[in-house]
Amino acid sequence: MPHVFSNKCCRTVGQECLKLNPELKCAEPPYEFCEYLDGEYKETDVRIRHNEAVTSFGKDNEHIRFRTLPAVKVLSIYHKGAYDSIGEAYAYIMEYTEKNGYEVAGLSRESYIDGIWNKESVSDWLTEIQLPVK
Repeated sequence: MPHVFSNKCCRTVGQECLKLNPELKCAEPPYEFCEYLDGEYKETDVRIRHNEAVTSFGKDNEHIRFRTLPAVKVLSIYHKGAYDSIGEAYAYIMEYTEKNGYEVAGLSRESYIDGIWNKESVSDWLTEIQLPVK
């Protein structure tokens, strides 16, 4: 089960990206997701890649890389509520994957649709888990 990362980390890299690329614009509608690069649950030293759709490439640096992602087939499930119970959604989607003959074909993704930034109640937080499959 992946971790939820510190929003502070995302803000810091976002500010760095805008300083390096002041004309950069996010795609509309906005779309972003996180990949957990370790491929399994870890308590510490979690490696995360934050991906955000933009209208054009900008300048790269040691923390920021622009790339085009290929289209992938995913199974997805919505998790509503606090992140500490998101493991149940991961268990369900993994069981569904196995029972229905799918093969995992990449890192899981989390797209944070609603959270602390726009909802007052934790019970209203909404995360989409995407699992690339073939």
